[in-house]
Amino acid sequence: MKKVFLIPVILIVSACAPVSHQKVETAPVPQEQQVKADLLEENIPVYPGFHLIPEKSFIYESGNIKVGRLIFKGNASVKDIVSYYKATLPDKGWEPLTITIYGKSAELTFTNPEQVLQIQVSRGFSETYLTIQVGPKGELTNQQ
Repeated sequence: MKKVFLIPVILIVSACAPVSHQKVETAPVPQEQQVKADLLEENIPVYPGFHLIPEKSFIYESGNIKVGRLIFKGNASVKDIVSYYKATLPDKGWEPLTITIYGKSAELTFTNPEQVLQIQVSRGFSETYLTIQVGPKGELTNQQ
């Protein structure tokens, strides 16, 4: 009785076969850029060096209504961030309503003809949190 050893032959043939590995890389759209673009557009800048915390942020859209709360983390003083927004936002069509600074925190409220923008800044032990909330003006805030 003859024994046939096919396994070694198959291994040798498959080991000698040319192998073509083609690595295809796709450049994903960074989630942070997309989320910021969806809500902030061009008229609401994010303080330089601050990065979005996606798991704490949200955007809600229904019809022509878009509201959102984006939370960012970085390292800057409350005073510097407040000064930045006081100087930057009026040039982008935002009118200041209230600016309140208290200790290591600040709240700023701006409006334009269609929206209300609220910015909260809070300095922690080693980092600063920046919360940007945007929504449409309600009926009471639309009165002139």
